[in-house]
Amino acid sequence: MIEVARGGDLVAEVGALTRRVRTAESQADNVIRALVERHYGSCEVPPAALRLNVGMIDTELNYWSKGIASSRISMREFGTAPTLPVLDWGCGSGRTLFWLRCHPAWLTSYHGCDVDADAIAWLRTQGHRQVEVCTDDPPLPYADGFFGGLVSFSVLSHIHPRVHGTWYRELHRVLAPGAKAYITVLGSLLASGMPADIRTGFERDGWAYLEREGHFKHSSLVSEAFSRAAFDGLFDVERYIVGEYGNMDTFVLRRKG
Repeated sequence: MIEVARGGDLVAEVGALTRRVRTAESQADNVIRALVERHYGSCEVPPAALRLNVGMIDTELNYWSKGIASSRISMREFGTAPTLPVLDWGCGSGRTLFWLRCHPAWLTSYHGCDVDADAIAWLRTQGHRQVEVCTDDPPLPYADGFFGGLVSFSVLSHIHPRVHGTWYRELHRVLAPGAKAYITVLGSLLASGMPADIRTGFERDGWAYLEREGHFKHSSLVSEAFSRAAFDGLFDVERYIVGEYGNMDTFVLRRKG
């Protein structure tokens, strides 16, 4: 009876904690909505299903938070007033664009593409015309050398390592000589916490690939050496930072002539 009572107390405590967390999240959503509507004029977010396609959590709070992180990096790399076209490769339902749109120059320079046709269709209902559907494989729907910059948040992290080189060649094609690219990958930071058999394969091959159910939920882990070999001759490396974007490593690349 004592154990049952303790178990009951624990269930009650967990239930109370869950309710508090949900209340706090609802309150945060209300505050953010009020602030965004005041300063941005509108606060439309995509349906939960589209938000889940670009992450593991479908809440509006997660959508906003991730978008703040990626938009800050985009502005850090390209400023608040980019003068050349910048591609958001794997734009999803626009969580990065959500925060960039307050800068008029970004609304002109921003281009996005994604394999999620529903996400692109939703963005177009919001008045964003410079977004395109792309396919799982190259080519991208753009002319050679069209872009002066590129950002890609958690795209190669879901594409099989065997085709990373193919995609780097395609990014080289759509970028102008000297253009900068900011790329995230899952690397050694995540691999270090994997089971022994996965770590062994990663250390031997320079990559690992984990299949999961869902919209592009597979995980592609690649070592620094593997990535450098994949874009050798195509890009120069300006920076490589372990764990800069969540649990992802980042490369800042410069397109060779």
